[in-house]
Amino acid sequence: MGKSAQLLVNTHREAGTPVSDAALSNLIGYNLKRSFNGIYIDLAEVLRPFGLRMITFTILTMLRENPGIRLSNLAAAIDMEKPNMVSVIDELASRAWVTRSADPYDKRARQLHLTEAGAALQGLAYAEVCAHEESFLQHLDGDERALLIALLSKIRQRPTKVENFLSDKKRR
Repeated sequence: MGKSAQLLVNTHREAGTPVSDAALSNLIGYNLKRSFNGIYIDLAEVLRPFGLRMITFTILTMLRENPGIRLSNLAAAIDMEKPNMVSVIDELASRAWVTRSADPYDKRARQLHLTEAGAALQGLAYAEVCAHEESFLQHLDGDERALLIALLSKIRQRPTKVENFLSDKKRR
């Protein structure tokens, strides 16, 4: 919860006025955002000792699973604008965690690879992130976790309004 929101809640509590989110609590987006906020704050602390943020951890992990992926394909896979991806890759390359090489099939394109140091860092960070998730979600049993992942994946795979618009535009 942000500092201003926490201050508002504390102000209401101090005044003895209960704070209700009943109108929002049945909205999936609201619950996703509130859940994400809790995970994100904790995860930032887990990644900080490694010098990583959520996006840099995500990219290192994607590169471990997809060695040689093109920058543009990686950006598309994680829904990131290519110019933003370039700046994060520059950061990772400056820390000697990622290298770029020419794509043998298209010399204009660049392939991305983890360095040994990047792979080692990703492995250590990944273990800590898994331990974080285990701790954070300990109140869910295996079936509940599997169901949560399945439902979130289903939501994530749904085309957005923008994707539907672009698809309709191509058909015209």
